[in-house]
Amino acid sequence: MPGPRQKLIVLEGNGRKHLSKSEKAQRAAQEINLPKPKTMRVPKWLPDYLKPDFRALAKELLAADMGIAQLDRDTLGRYVVAQRQFTAACKLVQDALDREDADLANKWTKAQKSYFEQARACANDLGMTITSRCRLVLPEGARPKEVNPFERMMEERMRRA
Repeated sequence: MPGPRQKLIVLEGNGRKHLSKSEKAQRAAQEINLPKPKTMRVPKWLPDYLKPDFRALAKELLAADMGIAQLDRDTLGRYVVAQRQFTAACKLVQDALDREDADLANKWTKAQKSYFEQARACANDLGMTITSRCRLVLPEGARPKEVNPFERMMEERMRRA
């Protein structure tokens, strides 16, 4: 079974597949390329007290250049809401444990788990977790060349000789 379909730029960057000009044109025409926004608009439904968190995360995601677009703003908004709810649930669980109220702690632990799963799902969709970033495929040309100390030493030795 073949692997997932890769973008044309990834295929060219890896250099493993040789395509004719017509194949490249056909493949490029089939790909969806959304423009990278300069800033992301905050969803209208997002409460005012969460807008600074949204803007900070949006700025970071845009700087990471992982393909985020305006279409992702609702997902980012849902992430911010779920993260805030998770944080509030954590405080309520701790309060219930401090009061030694096991029933209340159990109730808030279930809510905490639900909020965590919501935040995790949104984070995965946006490439905000380590596992989701590992699934992203970058072309070889986009990666900075790693400096190998042994190769550097050998190159210096060759220059001296």
